[in-house]
Amino acid sequence: KLQSTGVFVTCGKSTPNIMVTHLGTLGRLWGRSVFMLPIRSSKYSYQIVTQTKSFALNVPARDMRTEIALCDTISGFKCNKFETLGLHPKRAKSIEAYILGECGLIVECNVIATIPPESVTPLVPSLFDTARAHTLFVGEIANAYKN
Repeated sequence: KLQSTGVFVTCGKSTPNIMVTHLGTLGRLWGRSVFMLPIRSSKYSYQIVTQTKSFALNVPARDMRTEIALCDTISGFKCNKFETLGLHPKRAKSIEAYILGECGLIVECNVIATIPPESVTPLVPSLFDTARAHTLFVGEIANAYKN
C-alpha cells in the first residue's frame, strides 16, 4: 500500500506541515522499533523534522487517494496544507506535532539518527541520483494507535 498510494507524514507544532511518502522502512534497528523516513533536503518537511526531531505517519482509514495526490503537488513553503486539503489537525499524543483526524492508524516517531546521502557508499553503479537524493530520518516509534 505504501508504494502504490502513499501515506501522510505530519510534522511540526508551531509550523505544522503534511507531506506524502511512498517510501520508507518499518522494522528493528539498533534494538529499537523504527521507521526510516526519506526526505529530500529541498522539502519544507525536511526543515521541520530536522528542527523538531519528530514526525508522525498517518495511515488513511478511507480512500484518500485524491488528497494524497494533491498533497504531492503543493508546497508547505507556499500554503497551509491542512487548510488547502481540508484536513483536520489533532494534537499528537507523544510528540510535538499534529496528526490527521481523518486517518485511522497513527505512528508517532522521535528521530534518533539521520543518514545523509553523502554518507552512503553505493556498491551498485547508479544506485541513486545524487541530485535527487534523500536524507534518511531514523525515527524510533514512540506511540502507535488507532485514531
